[in-house]
Amino acid sequence: MSLSVSLQTALSGLHAVQTALQVTSNNIANANTEGYTRKIVAPIPILVAGMGAGVDVSDISRQVNETLIRDMRGQLGGLGMLRVEDEFFTRMQDLFGTLSSGTSLTATVSGLAAAFEAFAAFPEDPVRGQQLVAAAQALTRQFNDGAREVQTMRADADRGITDALTVVNTQLTAIADLNDQIARDRAAGEPTAALEDQRDLALTTLAEYIDINTFERPTGETVVMTKSGRMLLDGAAPTLTHTPAAGVDVSVAYPVGFDGINLNGVDITTELTGGRIGALIAMRDTTLPNLAAELDGLANSLFDEINAIHNDGAAFPPPNALTGTRAIAGADAFAGTGTTRIAITDANGDLVAPPVELDLALYATVGDLVTAIDTALGANGSASIVGGNLVISAAVSTNGVAINENDTDIGGRGLSHHFGLNDFFTGDATVSLARNIAVRAAIVQTPALVSHTELLAAAALAGDTAVTAGGTAIGQRLAAKFDEALAYAAAGELGATTATFADYSAQILSVNAAQAAEAGDSLAFKQTLYADIKFRADSVAGVNIDEEMANLIQLQNAFAAVARVITVTSELMDTLNEIPA
Repeated sequence: MSLSVSLQTALSGLHAVQTALQVTSNNIANANTEGYTRKIVAPIPILVAGMGAGVDVSDISRQVNETLIRDMRGQLGGLGMLRVEDEFFTRMQDLFGTLSSGTSLTATVSGLAAAFEAFAAFPEDPVRGQQLVAAAQALTRQFNDGAREVQTMRADADRGITDALTVVNTQLTAIADLNDQIARDRAAGEPTAALEDQRDLALTTLAEYIDINTFERPTGETVVMTKSGRMLLDGAAPTLTHTPAAGVDVSVAYPVGFDGINLNGVDITTELTGGRIGALIAMRDTTLPNLAAELDGLANSLFDEINAIHNDGAAFPPPNALTGTRAIAGADAFAGTGTTRIAITDANGDLVAPPVELDLALYATVGDLVTAIDTALGANGSASIVGGNLVISAAVSTNGVAINENDTDIGGRGLSHHFGLNDFFTGDATVSLARNIAVRAAIVQTPALVSHTELLAAAALAGDTAVTAGGTAIGQRLAAKFDEALAYAAAGELGATTATFADYSAQILSVNAAQAAEAGDSLAFKQTLYADIKFRADSVAGVNIDEEMANLIQLQNAFAAVARVITVTSELMDTLNEIPA
């Protein structure tokens, strides 16, 4: 072997050591850089005519465990989902409280029950009437605030989907660009390890938002799919779109009220079941609507049951007029049975005239019924439809109107209850009763209008006592209703059941608390599992400073040795050049 070949061989070794030194120094410099993986040099011998002629660097590669990286990404989808669930369940717990909280929904229901019980014992005590109204308002406000906040959270989840897609689109674009660079460099024989690190970072971010599967083509490009097999990226980056709803209430639901998540014109919303986006979809379309349905179930039961009893009673003294809450028209068909009693009383609760007795089976329309009541009351009172509501009033301002529904039945309700003539609660159940249930404004203004007594069946002649100041029959029925197990249809996460108001509210809180606890426990477990897998992946791919410093010493020695070879070879060549020809 000639000295020139020896010199070339030594120079190739010097180049290889310089490359290795550069890689090692870069490893040390990036030891704490997120997503950086240890790079290693792959030297290969140069052969000429079957003989060694130096060394070359074939590639600068990453030291990684691809299986651990895939496992880590797989855990990220579940971790992203649980982080969203934990966030939203924490908000729900803050909103409705826990079973042990003194301000929880159950505690407020129990507070109203206690207020009704205290009122029933001493209905003539104005302080107890005021306390009852205050307790009822506290509950209706909690219903209203809770129902509104549930819809606010649904809107937040919907907007969160749009925000998440911004991240997804950014990462898909970055991956597509890196794919192009990696394919070009690999085709040109250039190292791509640093580009692959950047792509892994983008894939890791993407995996938290959408459950993904990936595979790598021979060109080095990574193909990204959803868990369901939908292609997300294979070549140019697509754009996923979603327009958040302008306003959200219980009537807004996917796919009519909420826009889908569109990929190249195809709605893939139902295919995205994992990651942060999957959790946001589930919160918006399932979990939160279930909670809203449970709240409405309790509000509807409270509304109907309390109003049914309250309409069957009277305050003392009875109000001058009763105005219904049901929208009606005179031409509306009417079908009822049983006999109801309507009386006009003076300020002392005595009959001004004999009470009106009406057989409801005699009337075919609402107008027929109203005319009959108006005619029967004569000069002492009137009945009419005003603004689409039934109004029954006494002719003299100091007189009042009292009704005893007796055995009347109009679609399962008594006459006063059917028309809402003496409701305790008001509200519109066509959208969400929990969102707008309220104590009737007249009762809020005048708590003495709370029913506690009843129109006596024995009162028949003018001057007879019709209602009494100390009457407790209706007040006791109202208080007893809170101890009664009532039937509830299946709603949200709750199956059909029988329970008291307080027990049903406790079931709502219990289910929500169990879901919150499960999400929290699962998140803690998933975080531990992810941390363990990441630790194992980092132990392979991470930079060990001690190891790199040891490599530096070896490379320093190698560099010195190669340099010595060059020096010796150069001296020999100088000596040969000095020999006379």
